[in-house]
Amino acid sequence: MKIKQIFQRLFGLNKNKSAYPPSRMQADKSEMMQKMLTMLSNTREVELTCDEVFEMLDQFAELAARGEDVAQLMPLIQQHLDMCEDCREEYKVLEKIILNTA
Repeated sequence: MKIKQIFQRLFGLNKNKSAYPPSRMQADKSEMMQKMLTMLSNTREVELTCDEVFEMLDQFAELAARGEDVAQLMPLIQQHLDMCEDCREEYKVLEKIILNTA
């Protein structure tokens, strides 16, 4: 069974249902499924945890503030920030602090 089919079963989605417009609940389930599929497709063999990213976030932010290519220098942190909303918010706050003190 393919991943997409698993999620369709998990979230009760079935493309062969009637031609009626999808209810809001079905649309929410479909959106949730798309987000999960995107996250799964973006996973890597080696990933960092939130704690590991948090330990290096200040260094990452300082490099970014200096104009360095942080995506190339610290790709695992960039990848985590792209996927993790909580860590991305922490980074944005730290980035504002660094930019305001410079």
